Amino acid sequence: MIYHSGIFYPSDRAELDEITGRKEAEPVSSPKAIILPHMDLRRAASLYRKAFLSIQDGKRIAAILPLHRPPLECDKPSFLFSSRERTEDFINGSIVIENAGLPYADAYEKEEAALELIYPFISSYCPSSHLVPVFSAALSSQEVKKLTETVHSLDDGNTVFIVSSNMTGLTGDPVAERDRMIGRLISGESLLDSFRKGRISACGTPIIEAVSRALPGSWELIGKADDDRKAGHAALIRW
Repeated sequence: MIYHSGIFYPSDRAELDEITGRKEAEPVSSPKAIILPHMDLRRAASLYRKAFLSIQDGKRIAAILPLHRPPLECDKPSFLFSSRERTEDFINGSIVIENAGLPYADAYEKEEAALELIYPFISSYCPSSHLVPVFSAALSSQEVKKLTETVHSLDDGNTVFIVSSNMTGLTGDPVAERDRMIGRLISGESLLDSFRKGRISACGTPIIEAVSRALPGSWELIGKADDDRKAGHAALIRW
């Protein structure tokens, strides 16, 4: 099901194709993981294009997406969810979606737009790739440990992980806070303690921590948003 068309990305095929563009050549290798912001694609398209240019078509893509509120009471104690297996007929192509062996994420797909932001770029750049969405409400050390195990279980040597996270929450100084977060990521700093103490406001911090633990490597900056006013946005890659 498509829920966020015309809100976070254009619903018109021609306009969508214009902002996504097309991959002209296949890269010789793919990264282990990428961090991309969840924001209007009209503003984030350049970051998404740079990221997807690095992914080989046919690689499985595991999208790890933060929930912005606690799980529904009926879903507790589960805090990790995945989409139903299906073929999603999107505006610019069909996407094969796999379940990660987790409870279904139906209710969360309706609320969280981050998954659909990936659709147009998979269709344009990686049409042969399968998508495995994982929605995470992990916060505690034990929950992040479980998420780390889930990431590790999905790491089959043919999977690229996309973490959806802005660099900050809503803040009065998004550029400075964004750049501090980027510095933490590049330095390899452990993030979870600072997140729980309120020093880091990036909503995907627990996911970034789990992916960093599961996939050895280092984060490199791809680019920053040009017009951050209320929250900070950037894209990073892990080789």
